[in-house]
Amino acid sequence: MKKPEIIFTFLSVYIIVAFSWWTYSHINSANNLSDMHRQRLELLCHKATLECNGAVAQEMIKDTSDLKKFFYANWPELEIIFDENLNPLENYMIRPRQDSYTAIDKKLNRKINMYLMEGVVMALILFWGIIWIYRSLLLRLQFNRSQNNFLLSITHELKTPLASIKLYLETLMKRELSKEQSQVIITNSISDVNRLKDLVDNILMATQLDSKKYILNNTNLKVSETITNCIEKYALPRNLKSRLICNIQDEIYLLTDQLALETVLVNLISNAEKYSPADGKIFIDLRINSQKDRLLLTVTDEGNGISESDKKNLFGKFFRVGDESVRRTKGTGLGLFIVKNLLNLMKAEITVKDNYPKGTIFELSFLI
Repeated sequence: MKKPEIIFTFLSVYIIVAFSWWTYSHINSANNLSDMHRQRLELLCHKATLECNGAVAQEMIKDTSDLKKFFYANWPELEIIFDENLNPLENYMIRPRQDSYTAIDKKLNRKINMYLMEGVVMALILFWGIIWIYRSLLLRLQFNRSQNNFLLSITHELKTPLASIKLYLETLMKRELSKEQSQVIITNSISDVNRLKDLVDNILMATQLDSKKYILNNTNLKVSETITNCIEKYALPRNLKSRLICNIQDEIYLLTDQLALETVLVNLISNAEKYSPADGKIFIDLRINSQKDRLLLTVTDEGNGISESDKKNLFGKFFRVGDESVRRTKGTGLGLFIVKNLLNLMKAEITVKDNYPKGTIFELSFLI
């Protein structure tokens, strides 16, 4: 068990014990107070008997009517019962009224219920506070881990092309190369520069989306042509054309942002490429559903799949499965965050499904 879980488990147990003891103590005090009220009634009976006997002996009371007035004026919680067969002024019984006992019992029950409700409410409030703090702490720890992973990955993503460009430039400076060799080096350098540009563009877009400053530029777009061109543009420099299996329905138009749509598709294909085996196929399907009210775009891979627990955090900022220090796949954890936020702006939905026997399906649904 992790340290935060141990601490919050201890706090939860402590709260249960503390409020149980608090409730028991108050209920016990209420019972004791109720017993004291009953004893007080019995003492009042003894006191009333002595004072009534004294008043009769001093001839302050003439008959039972006077005695009743004197009695009930001083002890309304008691009752007096006369023996009519004997002298009533000398033969009577004083006892607590039944409604006096009933009032004590009602007061006791009311206090017990009040203490129980107070204990439950206070315990629930504290439990809610502890759970809220615990969840906030977990989210903060998770965010810190993701941020650390992002810093590690971004350092690696920046360091590799920069080191490569530096090596290419040093080679050009120190060695006499043929035109063909120089052209290869320049081409590779431009590729690394483009890689850096894509990385910076992703970070800038993620920042704009996070701050709600990204604005769509919607046009009546021929989606089938745009997606086909985007796939070719992505696949050719990476030698991926043999791995991409496309099924693109023709003549599909949609009012949307071209850059946003291309960014979503490129991030999904890139994600499928990273987490699929070297010879794994990536399937891209574009079609209009049978009701002709939605455009469906799916990207399917043959990778290891995504666990149910990871699916919950999949579109979170900086989220990547595993430890960045031992990860083999490249990335910053921003790709799916960008995908989700762009789709929200485009009023589209994304669903993550398992691909059998292995892999993952990302299904995008656009309202036509």
